[in-house]
Amino acid sequence: MRALVKEKPGKGLVLKDVPEPSPGSDEVLIKVRATGICGTDVHIYDWDKWSQNRIRPPLVTGHEFVGDVVAVGDEVHHVRAGQRVSAEGHITCGHCEFCRTGQGHICRDVEIIGVDRDGCFAEYLVIDARNLWPVHDNIPDHIAAVFDPVGNAMHTVMAEPVAGKSVLVTGAGAIGLFAVAIAHSLGASPIIVMEPNDRKRRIALEVGADAAFGPDDPAFAGAVSDLTGGLGPQVLLEMAGHPSAIDLGLKLLRCGGTASVLGIPPGGITIDWAEDVVFKGITIKAINGRRMFDTWFQSQNFMLHHPGAVDRLVTHRLPFGDFERGFELLHAGEAIKVVLEMEE
Repeated sequence: MRALVKEKPGKGLVLKDVPEPSPGSDEVLIKVRATGICGTDVHIYDWDKWSQNRIRPPLVTGHEFVGDVVAVGDEVHHVRAGQRVSAEGHITCGHCEFCRTGQGHICRDVEIIGVDRDGCFAEYLVIDARNLWPVHDNIPDHIAAVFDPVGNAMHTVMAEPVAGKSVLVTGAGAIGLFAVAIAHSLGASPIIVMEPNDRKRRIALEVGADAAFGPDDPAFAGAVSDLTGGLGPQVLLEMAGHPSAIDLGLKLLRCGGTASVLGIPPGGITIDWAEDVVFKGITIKAINGRRMFDTWFQSQNFMLHHPGAVDRLVTHRLPFGDFERGFELLHAGEAIKVVLEMEE
């Protein structure tokens, strides 16, 4: 079968033929229909510091997908061949305290497809049957392929009730823009976006933001104050992971506000802990992946009732073999979300 492989240390991925996997007794074999390129995949492609410390080539990459079940293991009874599915890409142990108390997303013994084990940038994928998510018939493939990033955005937004609250979103990449659309659907107002890319700011306004500014715009801080009655936003959704975005977001957050933090900085950061956290009495909520499977139900509901928002953010659908073009578009900032579609 064809697969995108991180064959060795260094930049890039290789499209090559690899053996088709076989499912174990509690696994299923999936024929992939479509797969999304994630920021994590870009890190792996670029072979940055994080990738060098985490990835062990050779590895089939990719973790966002939709496909059809074609074979099931002997111990799998709740799934049938022919079902269209996506899947939670975090393979947890299933028996630790976190897994058994509804917190599997922070299991300490976790493996991620496309990162720690072979992933979905391939014609076929094997995955644990318990991780499968049956896809609703009304959700098309190119939207079902991005359950994972929509789930990250959903988890971040749902960590703190946002209905009727002022929200600042720092970082309008794909997940940040999904968060804007979700917060808008839930009645957050006003929604203010901080993003350096002009095009992404314009798209943020299209999917529900009330105002969008570049981080260096001299009018930014004053506008945030004006839009929030001089108090600052009630909720910060930190999606960028950039040290300056985290610092500015916390400074603008009102006293008693809540910061839901998904963005991952490249290393250690420095913030004014006393002035911007302790003395302001804020709450910080760290967001890791998706709650299994609360977030999946919420994401499905959003996709069914707001399909246009997700469709607007899947800006490019390309043949699987044209993967280099997908990465080029993401590197150039011309794409929000790229979905690679398997050719028949």
